[in-house]
Amino acid sequence: METVKYSVSDGVGRLVLNRPHRGNAFNRQMLSELRTLLREISEDESLRVLVITGEGKHFCAGGDLNWMREMGKAPYEENYEDALALYDTYHALENVPVPVLSLVKGAVRGGGMGIVAVSDVVVAAEGSTFSFSEVKLGIVPSVVSSFALRRIGFAAARRLFLTGEVFGPEMAKEIGLVDEVVPPEKLEEAGERFVAEFLKNGPKAVRRTKELLRLYRPFYGEPFRHITAHLLAMTRAGEEAQEGIEAFLNKREPSWRKNG
Repeated sequence: METVKYSVSDGVGRLVLNRPHRGNAFNRQMLSELRTLLREISEDESLRVLVITGEGKHFCAGGDLNWMREMGKAPYEENYEDALALYDTYHALENVPVPVLSLVKGAVRGGGMGIVAVSDVVVAAEGSTFSFSEVKLGIVPSVVSSFALRRIGFAAARRLFLTGEVFGPEMAKEIGLVDEVVPPEKLEEAGERFVAEFLKNGPKAVRRTKELLRLYRPFYGEPFRHITAHLLAMTRAGEEAQEGIEAFLNKREPSWRKNG
């Protein structure tokens, strides 16, 4: 695999998003490789913890805008299937049968927020930044919404989905997106501490507890999968999204932002 790296030692898996030159942003290849890897991970009975990190400076900058631009110009059915693939990637990660621990640094944007939202524990480095940035590009945070709402609730989502504002790890902790904030040099140490806690527990009990937690999920199921994928496909193909993406890629203001 090229866009993700995976290793496992003594029951602890480590999944590294590996497109550092693009801020570990998603593209079609990364989503495909992630789903393949997550199927293998979920079948590993010896696995007890999964740790997720990003290669380089950032955790995940969301969707690669070149890919988003390509999908926006694709026929609806292709665009829709592509959006379903994004939903299925989050779903597969959420259904990993062991604790998922994300160690966050740098930027987390758009679709990258979905990875954080479906993690069981999130530790963020001081100085990391977060944003549901879709509306800044003329896109809707549709697919990520059903996963993020479980984590942060309606009150925070209403503000952050609609403003697209960038916020820091302290606010992320306040709204429940992040569990702990540490200095950057302490990020791995904090991760090891949580891993040690997970490993103290009965492996079967932990897996069954994850099954139990799945019973209580709101905003879950096939209707959300299809509705949110449809909404992303429709907005991504619209003129506003194409203008927003082109503006960002060309380092100019979009047409609707008259006063900066």
